[in-house]
Amino acid sequence: MNEFCKYRDIYSSRQTKLIADEFHRLSDQYYLEHAGATLYSEKQLQQIAKQLSENLYANPHAKNVSSKLTEDAVDIVRYQILTHFKTNSQEYSVIFTSSATAALKLVGESFTYKTNGIFAYLQDNHTSVLGMRAYAKDTCCIKVNDALSELNGDVKNDNGKDNCNSLFVFPAQSNFSGTKYPVAWIDYVKKGALNPILKTSCRNWFVLLDAACYASTNELDLSTIKPDFVTISFYKIFGYPTGLGALLVRNSSCDSLKKRYYGGGTVLMAQTLENVAVMREIIHERFEDGTISFLSILALKEGFNTLKRLNLSIDLISKHTFSLAQYVYRHLLCLHHSNGKPVVILYHNTTFETSRDQGAIVNFNVLRDNGDYVGYAEVLNFANLHGIHLRTGCFCNPGACQHFLNMSSEDVQRQFDAGHVCGDQHDLIGGYPTGSVRISFGYMSTKTDADKFLQMMENCFVTKPAVKKIPQSFYTLQQQSVDGFILTDRGGKSQKSIVECNNNVNSLEPQPDEEGILQQIILYPIKSCSGFVVEDKWPITSTGLKYDRQWMIINSSGVCVTQKNNKKLCLIRPSINLETRSLVLSYPGHKMISIPVDISENSQIFASLCQSKVCGDKIQAWDCGHEVADWLSEVLEYPGLRLLKQCSENDETSRTSKKSEQFQLSLANQAQYLLINVTSVEWLRQRARNHELPESLENTIQRFRPNFVVKFRNALVENECEEFIFDNLIFKSGGVCTRCQMICIDQTTGKTSKEPLQILSKSFQGKISFGVYLNRSENYRFYVYIGCKVKGRKNGN
Repeated sequence: MNEFCKYRDIYSSRQTKLIADEFHRLSDQYYLEHAGATLYSEKQLQQIAKQLSENLYANPHAKNVSSKLTEDAVDIVRYQILTHFKTNSQEYSVIFTSSATAALKLVGESFTYKTNGIFAYLQDNHTSVLGMRAYAKDTCCIKVNDALSELNGDVKNDNGKDNCNSLFVFPAQSNFSGTKYPVAWIDYVKKGALNPILKTSCRNWFVLLDAACYASTNELDLSTIKPDFVTISFYKIFGYPTGLGALLVRNSSCDSLKKRYYGGGTVLMAQTLENVAVMREIIHERFEDGTISFLSILALKEGFNTLKRLNLSIDLISKHTFSLAQYVYRHLLCLHHSNGKPVVILYHNTTFETSRDQGAIVNFNVLRDNGDYVGYAEVLNFANLHGIHLRTGCFCNPGACQHFLNMSSEDVQRQFDAGHVCGDQHDLIGGYPTGSVRISFGYMSTKTDADKFLQMMENCFVTKPAVKKIPQSFYTLQQQSVDGFILTDRGGKSQKSIVECNNNVNSLEPQPDEEGILQQIILYPIKSCSGFVVEDKWPITSTGLKYDRQWMIINSSGVCVTQKNNKKLCLIRPSINLETRSLVLSYPGHKMISIPVDISENSQIFASLCQSKVCGDKIQAWDCGHEVADWLSEVLEYPGLRLLKQCSENDETSRTSKKSEQFQLSLANQAQYLLINVTSVEWLRQRARNHELPESLENTIQRFRPNFVVKFRNALVENECEEFIFDNLIFKSGGVCTRCQMICIDQTTGKTSKEPLQILSKSFQGKISFGVYLNRSENYRFYVYIGCKVKGRKNGN
């Protein structure tokens, strides 16, 4: 097995060092999301800035000296692109678009089907391909297994009789599984191979090859294969620039595209008083509406130069990235719990034997030792905690997700009806996954990236001692494969029995009230920093505890800094002095600093009005000045930080709860208050095994960052209450609090662990929640007292 799982070096030691010297910013970050966007090198950006600062570029439509320079430079980039894909301007034209999606849309809205033309597409396709169906009268989805079994060397030519145009779209590489689909399909389809499959008789078949995922780590040789259209995404190849794609059109196929809309620069003549326009003859001039993104296009030159400078060929990149993916795939395949059960279920059409059929993507779901699924949100939380950047969900590829997870259309609808939508973290419904986990590699990826990921998987998800063995099922799959591809469904448990979970639905019968005592009041003046424990009582306002989350730290981009990206924040200890009306900040080993709590343009310190965002909301805030900004940058070792204070809660820009606009919010994420039940924390600690939470009860409570710490008689009763009465103050329940990796950070040290995240996930079948949100709509102020009685009212009372 050691030989089976062995990593095979592809780069030379010199190449490895050259690459490392251009990616210093990664340090302790492990980026495994190259299928979504690869990384730009630091020298690449320096060279782009140098190019722009040394030249005068202007709108190429102007035809003056600077615009002529731009036009010529852009044309040179077009030639570079064609050369990169081993073709020329006699064979193909480059049409720049805003993205690969825009390139697909351009073909979708321009393609002429004629009579009885069909839009056919592989089940495993990006969502952007599905959108092309809106422009076709007849559409047909070809399932993955059908395509792999039917479109092979045994197909017969079927030149149809109907003079119609039909279009087939498939990805050169699946962005879900990394499967490289046979490019021989292009020739087969153009010769009519789909006619008998679709029971049609179309004479003219065109093929669009979606190479957005493929081209970043694979050689696309257009001198040997001849798709009619190819879609490209440049940031997936070079990391920079974003917002730039291309459609490569085979010149002999351009007549199948009919221009409808036209913009500036695409016409030879357009009349205003008459609806008359004459399109330009050169293909890219006809389809590039408006001014092209010429500065972004010119930046591509340094992308090509970077590969050359690092002595990297696409073929070498393909072998390197595949070697890393194969290494991870085989280790995951062999990883088992102590009882011999597999740790993951892998979603692939290959067994990673060769880079000919498989790209640098590993896709999977995690299984517990009893066979239950681990939700992908839990995996994402642990990855974030370890500085590992990966992706979860369906990756904008619902067809592949259905195929590998064995979901019917009815299953997908049930998931939607149960509240799951694309891109959310609703990962398990009825115990079954709604998506999966994906890691992917780029040319700058290293074995260290792979090893850090594998270490995280073993440390966080394996019941010890781990068992490592090659499963017999692997050899069975190899024997069943056809031309290197697995044709059987690989989704594991059937999802035909998916049901909505109603475990938290309360009985309609009135339930007895729960009684408890408020033991602690904690506020967090600065968002994501340490808490300030109240000694006796504290005022409450229309947005929550007075001064709770009124300040936030932003970086030089204006983005809020949290413990998710800087764990040192928990070591900043703020305190509020109501008498002096000051905010005092301390940090181990540094002098304290104090600022007034009242900040505005009329205050004595420098203040300017700023804007930022919290949970998608625009925030109006006052900058608290240079002194505290310098202090924060020093203690957190992060230059360019600023401290902002939210404008008054009475300001017209104040935030409201997403669930109910009657509740005003400070800079808190979801609700005004968070309540934690001490008895629930004790219950949680009892479920920890092998001293996984050796800290004090107080430290565990701090992990959940509550405002109110209440001692009820029973554990988890807070989840069932609809409102809470603190003496005479009534708070409405806002539901349970969904948790992320931040609860794995010890708030007293900044160190991380895998608990209590795993305990919660196991206890609640993947639903990682703990504590309840509270809100109050009254606009007048009261005090809340430590030691006051708290009554939790359940339904019907």
